[in-house]
Amino acid sequence: MSNMCKIREMNLETAKYYGYEAQSNQLVEECAELIQAVNKYRRVETGLGQPVAEDKKAIARDNLVEEIADVELMLEQVKYLLQIPEDELLAVKTFKVNRTRERMENSK
Repeated sequence: MSNMCKIREMNLETAKYYGYEAQSNQLVEECAELIQAVNKYRRVETGLGQPVAEDKKAIARDNLVEEIADVELMLEQVKYLLQIPEDELLAVKTFKVNRTRERMENSK
């Protein structure tokens, strides 16, 4: 079994153990932490007109990566608990990407 399969299996076991209520609350918390990490990275990356040490940029990036991983794990759990199939998500994603492409074309 690959590492990705093991991680997915453990993640879904966690979802079953805690259930939707707890994991949906955790998803909200992780999304909030991701928003903070995105804002912090943006601030550090631009420096707001001030020089920023490379180590601060690296720390902000590492935190952003960690929060993305947390949100992805929680999304996987919630999708599993709500029995949302990948093909349903793919259809919505396809629609949204196509709509955005149309808007881009129309704005030229």
